[in-house]
Amino acid sequence: MREMLFPLRWAYQFLTGFRNWMYDHRLFRAGKVEARVLAVGNVTVGGTGKTPVTLAMLELLKKKGFSVGVVSRGYKKGKSGIHPVDTGIKAAADFGDEPALIKHTHPEVPVFVGGKRVKTARQLLSEKSVDFIVCDDAYQHRALHRDLNLLLLDATVPMKEYRVMPVGRGRESLVPALKRADYLVLTKTNIADDAQVKDLIFWLKDRSDKPVLLAPYEFRGLTNPAGETVKELKDPVYLVSGVAKPWTVEKTLAGVVKIVKHKSFEDHHRYTNLEVETILDEASHLQARWIVTTAKDAVKLRHFRALQGRLWVIEMGVKLEGDVKELYADIDRLARARD
Repeated sequence: MREMLFPLRWAYQFLTGFRNWMYDHRLFRAGKVEARVLAVGNVTVGGTGKTPVTLAMLELLKKKGFSVGVVSRGYKKGKSGIHPVDTGIKAAADFGDEPALIKHTHPEVPVFVGGKRVKTARQLLSEKSVDFIVCDDAYQHRALHRDLNLLLLDATVPMKEYRVMPVGRGRESLVPALKRADYLVLTKTNIADDAQVKDLIFWLKDRSDKPVLLAPYEFRGLTNPAGETVKELKDPVYLVSGVAKPWTVEKTLAGVVKIVKHKSFEDHHRYTNLEVETILDEASHLQARWIVTTAKDAVKLRHFRALQGRLWVIEMGVKLEGDVKELYADIDRLARARD
């Protein structure tokens, strides 16, 4: 079986490499827009922490006084074409989990989804003038010119996982991909093995001269729909998540809550009334007073009436560390260049 995978890997590697070569040699042209574009992405399938880093970049840019918008493909969105994201009850189903979460977190920020990044960015700018556009999950989508490229690497993932699919989880070969990055961002460093983080940094420094940022998860509290925030819950909780790596949620909540059960669904899961009823029945049977979930799941669960008064949402963020001053300087340089 393993021998059968290698021809598929070589074919996939050749096709992605050829496409990148065409862009590198400008035989494929990247479209420019009237805003500075900061792209956040990775080279592996699965959860790398792109959305928390995207949110961190929005916070950083807004804190520096810049106007900002977001462009996303809208993975598993229900609506075709280009659309501005709203905060309605069907936002996650219509536009995708991550764009709905970004819009819920920053309702004043224009967030647009569409399959064609250049057209989507231009549509955003036709309706709202912004200084920067943050392009979510965009490392392989090279049709849109970007001014800063942030390549995210999950510090909890062993290096062997970065081999190209189907042998590993890589969307493309890692070493050539490093050349397109302006910054290498190691996510989840606080829940990864220390030795593995050091090995990954050493490996990257040996193969690239690009600045390295660390993006450890930062637990900011638990929030209910009424807007109340607490740092811990003393009563037992029933944890619900639909993310790529559910174990990271448990590790984040260690010492914060007592989890009697973790009901884990597949990433991007769409919840039904029957599932919510089952969750509440199991929680009652296990004497769990509260239902706790991730922010990404909350955009889909908060609208169920049965959960009103029971739901708490994990508020997470990332605190950028490492070569942050260089990032600040690059952002200021890009802003001045536009003036």
